[in-house]
Amino acid sequence: MIVHFIQFVQMKVYLAFLLTFLFFTTQSVFSQDESSDEESSESAAESAISGSVASPQSAPSGSIESNPLVLLVRSGAVSLGDALTLGLAACIELQSSFGNLDVSPDVFAATLKVRGMDSFVAADHQTALTEAATLANTLLTDRSITSSSDVPSSVTVDSFTASGYNIAFVNLLSKYGAIGASGDSLVAEILTGTMSDSLNDNGDLLSKPSTANYLNYLATYTGSASFGDIDSTSTLLDLQIENVSVSPGANILLGSSTAESSVDVSSLLPKATEDHRSFRKAHVIGAAKDMTVSGNITFTNTNDAEDHALVLGAADDFMLAGSNLTYTGSNLALGAGGSDADSMYLVNTTITTGGNLAAGTLGTLNISTAEFNVGNGGVDSDPDNVYLFANDLIQVNGLNFSGSRLDDVYMEAITVNLNNVSFPSTADVILKSRDGTLHFDTYSSPTVGGVNLTNVKHGSTVLSSNHFDGGPAGHIDSTISLPNGKSAVKIRKQY
Repeated sequence: MIVHFIQFVQMKVYLAFLLTFLFFTTQSVFSQDESSDEESSESAAESAISGSVASPQSAPSGSIESNPLVLLVRSGAVSLGDALTLGLAACIELQSSFGNLDVSPDVFAATLKVRGMDSFVAADHQTALTEAATLANTLLTDRSITSSSDVPSSVTVDSFTASGYNIAFVNLLSKYGAIGASGDSLVAEILTGTMSDSLNDNGDLLSKPSTANYLNYLATYTGSASFGDIDSTSTLLDLQIENVSVSPGANILLGSSTAESSVDVSSLLPKATEDHRSFRKAHVIGAAKDMTVSGNITFTNTNDAEDHALVLGAADDFMLAGSNLTYTGSNLALGAGGSDADSMYLVNTTITTGGNLAAGTLGTLNISTAEFNVGNGGVDSDPDNVYLFANDLIQVNGLNFSGSRLDDVYMEAITVNLNNVSFPSTADVILKSRDGTLHFDTYSSPTVGGVNLTNVKHGSTVLSSNHFDGGPAGHIDSTISLPNGKSAVKIRKQY
């Protein structure tokens, strides 16, 4: 089974959102088409998932006035040390370039940091930087989405002809934090040219029309994770950049705590004109900061064919607690670019999809008291898959798939720690960790680098060491078999 899916789907569309949300999305959400059996420092493993999720802190809004440096420090956009380095004169000069434009403190601080780069020459690049900041200030605002009319306008490749889409803009996004902790290194590795160069004419991007062209940069982005030979040559990683669109915001709140919400995305992800991978589409609703689901929300789509993916992603944290999330179309992907222990919470929730479900984070994936229902896109659809990825730790305390028409389950992290998980008897399960070792009854004190199982069932069988063949680390198979004769649960190691 080809099993990574790539939060990496749209470099050319919106570099920040591409590299933040889609390292882990394309392959899993489209992987119904192909399958085969493929074969650091200690990470934090918390004792249990509490289920409590803090609300994201919204960035202060308002214009930069009076002493801009003081306001930047007060807003939290820059630290006092950075403020002293940036200097008041640079702040005032930058402020004057915006005229009467109301620029948020976070965008202003990011713009100021771009000015401080060695490659920035004020006489040559200030106009381009001002245009980029103006664009970023428009796109990166806090959003609340409870209906179709609330969804921000899409950014696509065609948008690159507009003012502000330049190399300065990509650097500004990196300084803003929208590309993650490795953003500066990633931008420097991918893009050449000057700050004022347009993205529409940039040769580095024009030569990379597909997501497959960006696989070599994956390790730079994640800090470690990359693809094996099988994955890197899979056509599942070949999504045309022109078929990806993004609805951006800063912090994004999905749904309302006071009422059920419904958002129709049919116009964003219509049925493909041909049944071929070059016609697959992805639409990202992407937060450059945090995304929070508040209250039950359903994304509807009259197209339930498995020719597309809806991606809900955040450059930092994704939080879903006490609410249910449904997508009536086909494939749904959830992404978080944060690298901390609280980067993604899926707690006290039921997530229902018409097709495959994917969830990935560059930190810890916390799941507690959750139910994933996949493969509900129609009576004639094939069973579908669940793909979970974390750069550090997958920690699960209560997960079942009782409403699913489920085929495959794939989990990968440095450490996989599962408690009270019930896999259906039909599920082909692959659990992949750094070392590919297997441990039982260790949830409260998991073995780092291994797969840890505590009260984990496959069908009606509670798994124990007696249900595995004792194979070497990285190639341990269960003696429980699927109807096709293959091992039902496989323990593998990362590449």
